[in-house]
Amino acid sequence: MDELLDVNVGGHFYTTSRSTLTRYPESMLGAMFIGDLPSKVDQHNRYIIDGDGPAFRHVLNFLRRSKLILPDGFKEWDILQAEADFYQIPELIKIIDERRQQQLNGSSRRSRFILDVRWINRVITTYGQRHSCTWVISGPPKFIDLLPSIKHGFEEEKKKCNIRPNVNYNEELKKAEYTSFSLTIGSPKDFLNKTQLFKEIHDIGFTLFNTGFISGHENEKLTDQWWTFIKGDLPNGTN
Repeated sequence: MDELLDVNVGGHFYTTSRSTLTRYPESMLGAMFIGDLPSKVDQHNRYIIDGDGPAFRHVLNFLRRSKLILPDGFKEWDILQAEADFYQIPELIKIIDERRQQQLNGSSRRSRFILDVRWINRVITTYGQRHSCTWVISGPPKFIDLLPSIKHGFEEEKKKCNIRPNVNYNEELKKAEYTSFSLTIGSPKDFLNKTQLFKEIHDIGFTLFNTGFISGHENEKLTDQWWTFIKGDLPNGTN
């Protein structure tokens, strides 16, 4: 019959079997309970382990089930990783690394989206005056498609500025698939109403995060303005 043992881990008490604690013989726990390492007991004859008491619950469950079972919203990855290193259980260390990276990557994908709006106005005076105005919208197509002002500006430019007839707004969006997409509207400024556009961006959950401005020089009068909107968590270190 498998022997039951009581352990005292940082003042937290657990009862488990010797076979569970020695599941990985090369680990520190394996060496301790096989007999290769000297062991101390407290006044109640519980084996003393100088580790983090609450975190040992997850280590012990891994030894029992060969699975890392964590509560929803678990955040104490640094503590758990340090304990896995302390107990020298390579299989647990590997799973913690994988699960932690998956959580970080998944959180990043879910929590933050960026839309960039840029307005470039040029007046070139060399060999006569020429004027150009360009809007550049960059971001996930699924959000750009929720902005009526963008589609309106595209269609107005197509009608008044002789865009090729086969250029289609929806097809241009589809080309981007799931990557960031730039839609350039080279048209007079009133083809796109900035106030209306910004209201639409705000209405779908984005917040203005940053803005910038550059003015031109010499033979090219240039006004270059841009606005960055974020949906979800702000970057680390910002308020």
